[in-house]
Amino acid sequence: MTLEEAFYKQKDELHAAQREVKKLTKELETSRKGVATDKKIQEQLSHIRGLNNKVSELTGISERYKELYEQEKIKVGELSDIRFTLELEILQLKERLSFYEAGPSERKIAELDEANAQIEALKEEVSRLTARIEHNGSNTGIPTSKTAIGQKKVIPNSRKKTVRSKGGQYGHEKHTMPRFSDEEITETVTHGLSVCPKCGSTDLEEINITNRDEYDYEVEVIKRRHRFIEYVCLDCGTTVRAPLNGLVAPNQYGRTIQAMALTLMNVGFVSVNRTRKILSGLSPDSISLCEGYLIKLQKRYSKKLQFFVSDVKKYMVGVPLLYWDDTVVFINTSRACMRFYGDGSVTLYTAHEHKDLDSIMSDNILPALSEGTTVMHDHNSINYHEGFVFRNVECLQHIERDLQKLADDSRHKWPADMRDLIAATIHKRKALIENGILSFDIDEIDQILGKVRTILDDGYKEYMGDLGHYFECDERALLNRIRQYEDNYFEWIRNFAIPTTNNLSERSFRFAKTKDKISGQFESVDYAKFFADIRTYLGTCASNGINEFSALLRLTGGDPFTLSEILERAG
Repeated sequence: MTLEEAFYKQKDELHAAQREVKKLTKELETSRKGVATDKKIQEQLSHIRGLNNKVSELTGISERYKELYEQEKIKVGELSDIRFTLELEILQLKERLSFYEAGPSERKIAELDEANAQIEALKEEVSRLTARIEHNGSNTGIPTSKTAIGQKKVIPNSRKKTVRSKGGQYGHEKHTMPRFSDEEITETVTHGLSVCPKCGSTDLEEINITNRDEYDYEVEVIKRRHRFIEYVCLDCGTTVRAPLNGLVAPNQYGRTIQAMALTLMNVGFVSVNRTRKILSGLSPDSISLCEGYLIKLQKRYSKKLQFFVSDVKKYMVGVPLLYWDDTVVFINTSRACMRFYGDGSVTLYTAHEHKDLDSIMSDNILPALSEGTTVMHDHNSINYHEGFVFRNVECLQHIERDLQKLADDSRHKWPADMRDLIAATIHKRKALIENGILSFDIDEIDQILGKVRTILDDGYKEYMGDLGHYFECDERALLNRIRQYEDNYFEWIRNFAIPTTNNLSERSFRFAKTKDKISGQFESVDYAKFFADIRTYLGTCASNGINEFSALLRLTGGDPFTLSEILERAG
């Protein structure tokens, strides 16, 4: 559904709700004049209030859609105006060209050449703007949420379409929650009738009972007092007391409410203000945490995880295959960096004020890797620093997207040929792996790489034969990049243990954008680092089947999972 369709659909819902309010208001007035009971009037008033709330909500959503629609409409209009102006100039220049072609004077020839040059330049600009309008998530890194109005949203999906309907298929096994045993029941509620709903009689005889079970939570506020007994040793005279176990203040919040607050902020990415509101309304006996306390929780438990983070860093240095990536986050309105390292079972996040070599060195992961480690990344050129000795492999998903963009812009043949060769080879490799075959044979490897080089040679010929276009620099850079980093892009052909994409890093970083959009930016780089430490702990636990809330309960109880314990539990 496009933004325009969503806007008009929301508008129709709003009008329907408004009509319903008017109808019920009219019925209410009629009821008041008639013999309607107070109960019926109250029900109508309650229904009207509910509809009024819905109207207010739909009005807000409608205004937001309208605002987004108008913004996108202005952008598309500006590009269309530019394109129309350029096409008009081309027509004017063509008219001048036809005029000058009538006589072959030197002045006319010079002006004719100038007009031709202007026409070609304007044509090139029209092509560039047209390509820019057609760029989307399939050929660039543009998120699908930013698809222009009027343009079909392209959602990347490697699954093939089938004719089957959505949902469970015919004959599939239905899954339901099992009934509780009698010993498991903690509460029984009896539902009965005192009056026959059909005739109003009170003479009812019980003939059967039907049971329905229900799972639910009930939050109960506990005000627990701890008593610490002091003793005097009769042998040495020393006064001793049972350990406080972290209970320092006369009154403080317990481990469960702290774990719940950390879960909301670091798993749900709820803002501090909304976390305070949610926690205060979980039970009838309200607990009102202040925002300053919630912020301090991040710092407190980041410090308690320093040994865990240190163990994770040591683990990363010894893995045979390491995925890594970095992304932009905002710290106090400025662009900063959050970085990911992982191997599928252990996760490490770090945060830095700048995305540069110094921050890489301060992480001390890449510099410490040996020649036996392979690093998967999205063509981060910093990985090829002369001080690093590990093996680099490149993500194919990014190069396929670059090839698609160049094929769409240039209409040259070689990018599509290269993209099709990569896709076909990946498909063939998957089929071999499913059949238990772990490599191509040597002749087939040589044949595939030979096709890659042939396509590159054809690409250079196409490039040299069609110079002077806006995509010229991108095409030259892409040809040179594939030629220079051929081994890194195609290592997966020789070794089936090497992945073809860096999707692990991409998936592990989705929360960073969610955090930016929902909770907002970080106050400082220190608080970004606190968040990264807690996410390191939670990400590692989740990758090994440990529930995040359970992991945080261990943390707030003073006994966090250790890395060795997590890996042992995972087997």
